Amino acid sequence: MPEDVSGIAVHHFGITVSSLKTSLNFWINVLGFELIGRDVLEDRDFVRDVTGVRDGSIELAMLAKGPHIVELLEYKTALGRKALAFQACDSGASHIGLMVRDVDATLRMAAPYGWSAFGAPQVVANGHWAGRRVVYLKGPDNVLIELVEPGPEGERRDIMLRATERRD
Repeated sequence: MPEDVSGIAVHHFGITVSSLKTSLNFWINVLGFELIGRDVLEDRDFVRDVTGVRDGSIELAMLAKGPHIVELLEYKTALGRKALAFQACDSGASHIGLMVRDVDATLRMAAPYGWSAFGAPQVVANGHWAGRRVVYLKGPDNVLIELVEPGPEGERRDIMLRATERRD
């Protein structure tokens, strides 16, 4: 295997929201993320040069859960802003997968915040995710989250598979 000299590592996952206040309540109170920073980007030339959004100003919050960081962005101004309506199968659609202890409890906690599942949680029958319960949620801003509940063996199966793959 060639040496990885790219220096690439995932830093954060960014999500544009219509209301930073509402979204923070969900991510902190339901999902248990910790607020680690807030900022306001009012330099519209900077925002345009980084994001391609004309006349944009942003209020943002950085949240952490363990080593994982989620950035929530509320554009206070922007030309051409619109709400997206998409399905998980549409090109460019994305989701964030979160491991939870109890999918059913998480769904109950998420409902008052406007998040709902597309269907009942399903148990994966085959493959190295076998035994896990999974379901997609859609939130008020059309954000998709996949909830993943460990199977009977928890995450031990994943660790063993990764170790086996490295030896091959």
